[in-house]
Parts: sequence; C-alpha cells; structure tokens
Amino acid sequence: MPFVERVVEPKFLSRTSLHDQAGTQKVTDEELQAVTNCTLSNALRQLASLVLLAEDIFSELTSQLEGVTERSKAAQTKLGKINELVEKYDPKNVPVRKYLQLTTLAIRDG
Repeated sequence: MPFVERVVEPKFLSRTSLHDQAGTQKVTDEELQAVTNCTLSNALRQLASLVLLAEDIFSELTSQLEGVTERSKAAQTKLGKINELVEKYDPKNVPVRKYLQLTTLAIRDG
C-alpha cells in the first residue's frame, strides 16, 4: 500500500452542523442558503489546497528535471570526448602482434 504524500483538505464539503453542541440552531432562517454558502466556501478552500499541492508537485518535478539535465550534460560531454577519440583512431597505424604468427607456426609444427 503506497504512502500518502499529499492530502487535499477539506474532504467533506457539505458536512456542516447547523446546530451547536447544546442543540440550538446556529442559523434561524434560510438554512439552505447557509449550507450552500458553507459548501461553496469549503470548495474554495479545497481548490486552494489543491493549488498549493500542485505548486509543491511542480517545484519537486522542476528540481528532479534539473538533476536529469545536469546528468545528461555530463553524459553528452563524455560522449563528445569518446567521439573525438574514435574519429582520431586510425586502425592502419596500429601494429599487428606477432603472437598470432607464433601460435600459427606452433600449430603447424605440432
């Protein structure tokens, strides 16, 4: 089971109590409007929470991509050096070992 890294709050948008702990009503008139206003304000809070989490995700992603950029630049530099060595390499200038000739003679004589 994966670990939860980020949680969007509030979870329940319309869960509000129109009565206090003693049981008396907090809102005396237009309860539907009070619930609607509370739901709308909780939705705005949830969107704000989502925006903060998105900013966190994108900043983390940016730092990871900067690391990838640095590693790819280092790899590109190494590949450039290897490419230069390969282009300078001339196989005609490399001497052939005499070991191959000696083993051929030993096989024929053996």
